Amino acid sequence: MSSEQGPRLQSPARLIDETWFSMEQARREVVENDGICDEQTHAWLEREVQEMYHHLRPKARLVEETWVQYQLDEIPNLCARKVPARESADGHFGQSDNQDDYRIERAPVDTLLTWVNGFRDCLEQLQWDLTARVNTGGGRLTAEDIHEAQFGSLGEFKNTAFAQSVIKDIEGKREGGAIIIVDAEDARTGVGKTSAAVAFAKYFSNLFGYELQEEDLQLSGQNLLKRYEEQPGEEQVSVAVWDEAVGAGSGDARRAMASENVDLSQAWTVMRQERNVTFVTLPDWGELDPRLRNLSDYRLWCRRDIGEVNAYEVGTNFQSGGTVTRGLGPGDGAEPIAFPDMKSIEDPHYLALKEKKDELIASGTFDADSLHGEDEADVEPEDTGPDVHAISDDVAENVDRYVSINPTNDQRYIDQDLIEAESSWDLTQKQAKQVRKLAIKKAGEI
Repeated sequence: MSSEQGPRLQSPARLIDETWFSMEQARREVVENDGICDEQTHAWLEREVQEMYHHLRPKARLVEETWVQYQLDEIPNLCARKVPARESADGHFGQSDNQDDYRIERAPVDTLLTWVNGFRDCLEQLQWDLTARVNTGGGRLTAEDIHEAQFGSLGEFKNTAFAQSVIKDIEGKREGGAIIIVDAEDARTGVGKTSAAVAFAKYFSNLFGYELQEEDLQLSGQNLLKRYEEQPGEEQVSVAVWDEAVGAGSGDARRAMASENVDLSQAWTVMRQERNVTFVTLPDWGELDPRLRNLSDYRLWCRRDIGEVNAYEVGTNFQSGGTVTRGLGPGDGAEPIAFPDMKSIEDPHYLALKEKKDELIASGTFDADSLHGEDEADVEPEDTGPDVHAISDDVAENVDRYVSINPTNDQRYIDQDLIEAESSWDLTQKQAKQVRKLAIKKAGEI
């Protein structure tokens, strides 16, 4: 940190970064266990809090209000206290050095977590970069980095093992592409999978001079395949985002023999050889069709702490041939990478994809292939049998008869099952699907 950026800390930057990163690891382990931890983790968290206190205490006057708010001067008084062994307090982890005389009583876990938050606020006020680097790895992608990538101002994200590996895939001897799965810890929702996919997709688009289009961001597996055909191929790096794979209709492991999955696996085999980078979001890695999972190159695992992923490389087990993941980062660690909230900065690509997702939810079908499939001109009636165009007119004119309510969001939608159940039309499932698609266009708001 330069002098122009803010007041200098006396401790070397390396020590502060290492302490911060270790403290964050301990904090995350506690939080992920709902605030319950064993003696070893409790001692680890307390030790890092004490270490950070010693680093920052000389600058307490510069962040006086925050220092007082979080009662950080209580750290020496409450951490690792020696108390008589006979006065052990319930609920605290203790370690007896001379068990006849005293034991070590640690600060309560919730107090330690509060102090960690206090240190975060202090470091931000001191304009300190909270992303630990040094030997522990980690990095951050900012909104500025995304747009500046094309001008060579690549930011610290380029130095992450994940970014370097993707760049090597594209520019190295392989001269291929990459398929990157973005899923979530415990299959949680709302942790920023779409935001992460769009952010990283835009960075690599700008870095390699590809103009990312709204058509490159898809929910439909069928439309993703069509978009692949329209992209430039090996002469120019291209990027795509397939959001809500599995949940929006294609890619589901339970539909392994579906034609869409077969087509996608064939396309991914080709795309890995061409210079295409595809980001795929879904709740859980294990829900993806095994063939598609085996063809992926990287996995970005969104953590409970919104705005951060851990990066992994995907490989194959030599003995079993099964898919394995290996942490990308120093040693065997999975490198943490922070990313910007694309919704809060109103990124147009993110908002365009969100609009498609909102439309899918409102439709009640949860099948992007049927909702965002062919245009009306592409929907042809069967060679024989019912006139789907005429029937769609009837459905549009009497739309209330064929409308159901989605119980999860109370949205009205034209129900394909109700159309197919109309005995006078004698429709097949495929014909009912065609009728519904045409009727949606003709009925407008329902």
